[in-house]
Amino acid sequence: MGRPMGKLELLRPNWPAPDNIFATVTTRGGGCSTGAYASLNMAMHVGDEEIRVQRNREIVAAELDLKADFQWLRQVHGNKSAIVHAAGAELEADGLYTRAPGIVLCVLTADCLPIFACSRTGDEAGLIHAGWRGMSAGIIENTLAAMRTSPADLLIWLGPAILACHYEVGEDVREAFLDIAATPAQRESLARAFQPADAAGKFHADLARIAKIKLQAIGVASISGGTLCAHCDAERFFSHRRDRVCGRMANMIGIRPPG
Repeated sequence: MGRPMGKLELLRPNWPAPDNIFATVTTRGGGCSTGAYASLNMAMHVGDEEIRVQRNREIVAAELDLKADFQWLRQVHGNKSAIVHAAGAELEADGLYTRAPGIVLCVLTADCLPIFACSRTGDEAGLIHAGWRGMSAGIIENTLAAMRTSPADLLIWLGPAILACHYEVGEDVREAFLDIAATPAQRESLARAFQPADAAGKFHADLARIAKIKLQAIGVASISGGTLCAHCDAERFFSHRRDRVCGRMANMIGIRPPG
């Protein structure tokens, strides 16, 4: 399998989470994958050799040194969320949440927006895979509504994703969000998240801004992050829009077990 390539770097969210909440994002360096997947690809479904992906996951688990089990998703760009009582086989959903210590929730991204959530008391954690389809279908609202913690008592961090500087979409994407606006004021705010691009009928979409608008509308007050562009930083992040064939980062959150 060879030695890991590059330096392993794990990003820690800059947010006011309690000490018993663990959260991190993997970057590209420090893994065993090669070619388009170099080097710390964490996804089994993108064409990389499974034995290399498994080794990459083992490298990250060893670095984290957590007494925890990992719960992975089969993401479908929908609006379904799932509660995790015990880690097991992949779940088909785009949102996960747990109240059980010792479980690491894992969401894979390479442009879509990972949304980290935890309660101020550290007794609940959640993670959302938020692309434009999932967000317009209600994945944020559905996941947070299923959690026991009220939105006002949640802490949110928006992880690395493609930002407006490189995310060009069509009129259909813009209309998908304007059509679900609950109020004229929210519609106006959402419209400002789409700035005209050079090409006719195209817009630069700000996923992080859209997420903030939707989060604030349901009562979330503490929102951090949303400034790291996966497309811009090719050294640290995979980006499907930039590279087409590429690996995925793993976004992880959990409640530390006692002791």
